[in-house]
Amino acid sequence: MASTTLPRRRGLSRRWLIGGIALIAVAIVAALAINGRPQRATAAGQATVPVTRGNLTATVAGSGSVTAEQSLNLPFQTSGTVTEVSVKEGDTVQAGQALARLDDRQLQLQVASARSGLDSAQARLVQAQRGNAKPEDLAASEALLASAQANYDKASKGATASDLASAQAAVRSGQAAYDAAVKSAGTSNTQLESATATLQKAEANVRQAQANYDKVAGNPDIGRRPEALSLQTATIDYQQARANYDALSQTTGTDAQSKIASAAAQLAQAKANLAKLTPTAEDLTVAKASLDQAKANYAKLTAKATETDLQIQQAAVTQAEQSLKQAQLNLENATLKAPFTGIVAQVNVVPGSLANTATAAFKLINRSPLHVDLRLSENDVAQVELHQPVQLIIQSLGGWETDGKVSYIAPAADSSNGVVTYAVRVSFPDNDPKVRVGMTADLSIVSAERANALLVPNTAHADGDSERSERRPTGDRLAQQRCAS
Repeated sequence: MASTTLPRRRGLSRRWLIGGIALIAVAIVAALAINGRPQRATAAGQATVPVTRGNLTATVAGSGSVTAEQSLNLPFQTSGTVTEVSVKEGDTVQAGQALARLDDRQLQLQVASARSGLDSAQARLVQAQRGNAKPEDLAASEALLASAQANYDKASKGATASDLASAQAAVRSGQAAYDAAVKSAGTSNTQLESATATLQKAEANVRQAQANYDKVAGNPDIGRRPEALSLQTATIDYQQARANYDALSQTTGTDAQSKIASAAAQLAQAKANLAKLTPTAEDLTVAKASLDQAKANYAKLTAKATETDLQIQQAAVTQAEQSLKQAQLNLENATLKAPFTGIVAQVNVVPGSLANTATAAFKLINRSPLHVDLRLSENDVAQVELHQPVQLIIQSLGGWETDGKVSYIAPAADSSNGVVTYAVRVSFPDNDPKVRVGMTADLSIVSAERANALLVPNTAHADGDSERSERRPTGDRLAQQRCAS
């Protein structure tokens, strides 16, 4: 054993020096006395034992219980009635595998209700963003706006030169046809001519009034507008002119008058078509008013909500999303799954039993690897290092043995009742199902090894009698000389 000399205080140096001299003197006197005694050693009094060379191993012993790498009690995360148990004790399960299920019908209804609430909240948010119009109202308003825009564009731009020339030619052709029909009839009846002119004028007025009415037909209060009254008046005038003309034409040649009436109608239509191609300032004003009204109606339908309204609806959507997530989580918690790969050590539920969050339904262990936790004194732990080899013996299995290694050494001590110890863990592979968690194992931690060391048997130590013994190596043997006391 190595010794260490510590510095002493100077006040004690003189007394220690005197004591040391006295001790040396006593030792010298004792040696002279012994040497002066007669020697009883003879050849027959010598005893020898063999000395060998071999490997010398220093170990630190301890014991503890076999423990699984992971051990966990698994309760359900929600309460309910167990409907299915999928495993039994001793089964090996994989991480994520379902172990048991609760009755989840009510939870499924909660998920469906939460999803409907989210859909409703999202619809209200979209409605607030786009306006309060129904889809069919919005489509009708868009159609009216497009029609009013087209009428205004047509009124503001006017007809093309080719369209205008074609309409004017149609008027001239109609006038010529009418004049020829009148001339071929050979009549000079001024009343009939006057009736014809009145009828033509009435027909033109009806067409003009109809055209003006069509431009504002989409207006909600069309019945109260002047265009509706004008159309009604023009229609009455036309009916009277037609009746007067028909009455006068019966007194003349029927065929000739029929030709005249047809030519007059064609002429009136040609004039009406020409009038449509040359809108007046009044027509442009009416078209502009219709367009403005259509735009106002559409803007009212598509007006967005205020910023505060949007924030409220967005908050409602967020809350509905969280409610759906919570309902889905509750539904997932109705199925208890293995958090890691391992072996089912306990099953505490059966179909029909009531489960809760406070009572473990299963116990799951992971045996890969197994380990033994032990506590060592500070003298022993000073000899132990990580990854040192360990011999492990389980006496209850008839001296079953395996090899392991030191996998953990506590960095700090634990003190209990004044005794200081350190936690040490020894891990070993799970390669034999006979080894059960909880069995007691004896451990020998190999702290040092020396090869080809000189080995002296314990029998070569000094006897406990009153004689003095001396040991001297003789070749490969150790000679022991007994001396009288």
